[in-house]
Amino acid sequence: MFILVLVQHFFISRLVILHASADILVVFIAFISMSIGQRTGTTYGFVSGLVMGLLSGNIGMSALIGTVEGFVAGFFHVPEESHATSVKKRRMYYGAGITALVSGNLLTALLNNPLSLPLYVRLLEIVILGTIMSMLLGALMYRFVLQKLLRD
Repeated sequence: MFILVLVQHFFISRLVILHASADILVVFIAFISMSIGQRTGTTYGFVSGLVMGLLSGNIGMSALIGTVEGFVAGFFHVPEESHATSVKKRRMYYGAGITALVSGNLLTALLNNPLSLPLYVRLLEIVILGTIMSMLLGALMYRFVLQKLLRD
């Protein structure tokens, strides 16, 4: 997780399109919440948000957003003993990712406004564009890394 925090802070967050960037940490938190559980996902979200906050100087807001993302993604938890198919696991992964991204980006748009942009611009750019960019990254991660982990 700490390697992903460093990659997010020093590389991925620098790739900005219209004030929005992808978030690899939320994809990771969604995967943890979906596969292990809501409580663990919430803890991972809090810790990753806390570390990102320490790096960015916005400790409280980042920790809150990470906690909410992990909690929300945990609603898509697939227990190991459920005998879910790989198709159901993939759907739950994408559901957890989209829900966590929308909730985290919505909180970011509402709480953080360093450029004094109007609310509708922040919602369009950060929530919609940020979620799309992050889910593209999540789809790539699923295709090349996570698909093997979520097999039957």
